[in-house]
Amino acid sequence: MLNLLALAVSIGALTTSVAASRRQLRVAHNSNVLPIIIEMFKETRTTDFLRSVEYIRSELTAQHAHADGYRHLPIEPREHIRRVGQFYDDIGKLVAHGVVDERLVLGSYSVNVQRMWQALAPYIYSERAQHGTLTMTYFEDLAARARLTPGPVIHTDLGLRRQPPA
Repeated sequence: MLNLLALAVSIGALTTSVAASRRQLRVAHNSNVLPIIIEMFKETRTTDFLRSVEYIRSELTAQHAHADGYRHLPIEPREHIRRVGQFYDDIGKLVAHGVVDERLVLGSYSVNVQRMWQALAPYIYSERAQHGTLTMTYFEDLAARARLTPGPVIHTDLGLRRQPPA
């Protein structure tokens, strides 16, 4: 009988130890990822980033054909494309490799990721065809994820509440 009691206490202690270790790992991971997330949010609020998004949305396709990709465009449109495309490509890398929670990124950026991908995809695909690369492939993956799991679905899953104006 004492042996069973000792075994039960040992199993309880082991279970508690495993649970505490898992929690510590989660806390450590979150503390390492937090600076990345904060920097990501800051970047999308900078004047340069917002200017690039607006340029891509309203001027790029009206001023420049996509047939030659983006490397041969004048410096201004090329910088706008790279700023936005490479930002989302880098975020896509973090999501694809499980460094950052996909739901956090898509809950925040799914609409803009999809809009920017739709605008930039012809330029990126032309670039790939001309140079035989998979440039911005993580951006494409992120856009596909955003299409499959839109932000509003994530918001509902999280139980986010609405409070329209009175």
